Amino acid sequence: MDKLIRVENLEKSFFDGDSELQVLKGVDLEVNKAEILAIMGASGAGKSTLLHLIGTLDRPTSGKIYYEDEDITTYSERELTQFRNTSVGFVFQFHQLLPEFNALENVIMGKLISNRKSGYAGGQKLNRNEMNDRAENLLESVGLSERLSHFPSQLSGGERQRVAIARALMNQPKVILADEPTGNIDDITSEVVFEVLLKVNEELDQTIIIVTHDSRLSNQTNRTVNLVEGKIKY
Repeated sequence: MDKLIRVENLEKSFFDGDSELQVLKGVDLEVNKAEILAIMGASGAGKSTLLHLIGTLDRPTSGKIYYEDEDITTYSERELTQFRNTSVGFVFQFHQLLPEFNALENVIMGKLISNRKSGYAGGQKLNRNEMNDRAENLLESVGLSERLSHFPSQLSGGERQRVAIARALMNQPKVILADEPTGNIDDITSEVVFEVLLKVNEELDQTIIIVTHDSRLSNQTNRTVNLVEGKIKY
């Protein structure tokens, strides 16, 4: 299978004065295109740290991260921002929707930001009508066609997460990174949200990396790896 992401000997430490906490200790990982991969591990094992590094929200202490053989660890901050805006979609445990905007507007927001960024590179620019059409289609695909004008406070927890998934897809990213996307909702709703992710993976050939502690969910992915003592165990 074609490789989308390759992580080589990735290390990440956090410093507090003279004290060093090494969270990642030489992580090696490959992710295939159109794969849905689960990363599991004990609390504090560094799962979210790894996801943030892959998503360019932070830089590693050492090591390399390749997207289709392009080493993004060499990118400038501006290049990383452009790459993140156009190539990575995020779904977090807490949906992080903007409360003053409705579902449709929340989904569109990422595309508006990409279009307006100075020095915008990559991706497809859309006018507002085209954005609306794409956002409506995405919300329909996650089962929220009747919730377009609803604000986050008017949506259930599962509905908010489905809006977040639609938002993550808006820029047609190379990968969706989901950090405990079902960790803040009940078991039944978790299944619904996870089924949406599986549908997105199957119908759009969307690469998805999920950090989860729930083995019931990870068992439904293409592959699961475990993060143990700062390294990937297979």
